[in-house]
This record gives sequence, structure tokens and C-alpha cells, in this order.
Amino acid sequence: MSGLMTGGRAPAPGKIPYSLMCVVQNALAFAWRDLLKQVNAGQFEICGTDEDIITEQLYMILCELHATESEAVGGFDLVETPIREGNLRNCNGKRPDCQPDLTFRPVRGQVPTANSALTGIFVECKPIDAAHPVPSCYCAEGLVRFVRGDYAWAVDRALMVGYVRNHCRLPEGLNACVRNDVREQRYHSLGPLIASAPSRMGDPVHLSRHERQFPSDCVPAPPITLHHLWLHPAEPCERSRCRGFPRREGNFA
Repeated sequence: MSGLMTGGRAPAPGKIPYSLMCVVQNALAFAWRDLLKQVNAGQFEICGTDEDIITEQLYMILCELHATESEAVGGFDLVETPIREGNLRNCNGKRPDCQPDLTFRPVRGQVPTANSALTGIFVECKPIDAAHPVPSCYCAEGLVRFVRGDYAWAVDRALMVGYVRNHCRLPEGLNACVRNDVREQRYHSLGPLIASAPSRMGDPVHLSRHERQFPSDCVPAPPITLHHLWLHPAEPCERSRCRGFPRREGNFA
């Protein structure tokens, strides 16, 4: 059998259905509300907590939801049990231990593919606050991994999740990267952000599209569409604002 990058022809990128992206976004939004209940009960803390701890707690909620209450999120049975930090090679195989924060693989038959390991909804999660600005953390340490061929290089869509702990919202907060990138082309953006359908819990979702600049020894890939879902605590943890976010009065929760 000739496999990917072993002399055989590389498969065409898997096309992740938009509807399946919405299922994962809804599951994450639902799990986040469950996490907020834990915060309200004094059982968990979001403010100041390391992103890995937040992601691990969300992961446990998601797996419980998948096992016992899949009907709470329509279509959640169309993906397998989520995986946290599952090792996977980059586009040329030189980095065999890339670790997307979360991976949701479609059950067999949902997405035609020659390799199920490479076909999934890959999720990168980043905190957003004064210590973790959008340009230097969310974009330069997160979003870029999808552009350079570390994550999701064999599919056409992926998901970025922000744990927003200050006064920052989509789309303004992300425009600091996307609009500047039109000139700098650091992330090879193809146009402005596009508003998508919100999660079933009302969280805004925006889409960005990027040319992928893989190393020369990687199989070329078409542009990738990144879905951006930003999750907020009941009240902001701090008074800082991200770049580009307007100063206005009101409830930022």
C-alpha cells in the first residue's frame, strides 16, 4: 500500500462540512456554559488559570456530554469522542509530535478520506487578556500553525477558540491581525473577516481565509478557512482592552 508522503500520491484535502463545524462549535459553547456553572459554584476559576487547565476541564465536559447527553447538542454523534493534544505529524512529517489542543474526527463516512488520522476538526485554544494579546498570542502562536502546515494541513477548515478574559470581542479584536495582515501578509489572509452563524448559545463566530505557506517539501494545499469562536466568562476578569476594541460603556460579559 502506498501511503501519504511515502511515494504514493497524496490525497486531496478533506472537505469538512460547514454543518459539522457548527456541531463542534455548539458543543464547545454548551460545554463552556457548564464550565461557567462550575465557576459560579466556586468549583473552578477561569480568571488567571492556565489555558491548558481550562482546555482540560472543557475536554472532560465534552467527553461526558458525548457519552451521556449527545442529544443536548444536535449532531454530536456525527463525531467521535474528542481527543486532547493528540500527537500528529506536520505537513512534511519532520515534526511528528504536533499537538492540536482538541481534535474532533468525523465518524466513518461523513468525510471521504484516504487517511482518517489526518481528517478531523482541529482546534487551537488561546487565552486573550493583557498578558496574552491577540496579535502576539492568539495569532502569532496559534493561528499561524494552520498557515505553516503544523495543523489541519490535510483538510480545508479548522477552528480557533479564544478564552477572553478582558474587554475584547469579535470581530474588532481579531481585526488587529487580519487587517494588518493585508499589508504584511504574515498570515496570508484572503480578505476581511466574514460573520458566520453564531453558536446555538449566541456566541458570535467569524471566518478568516488564508493561503497556506508550507515548506517546499510539503504537498501544496488550497486555502484554509478558519472559524473563530471566542468564549467569555460572565464578567471580564480585567479592565484591559485588546487593540482595536472600542471604548464604550455597558456590559461586556
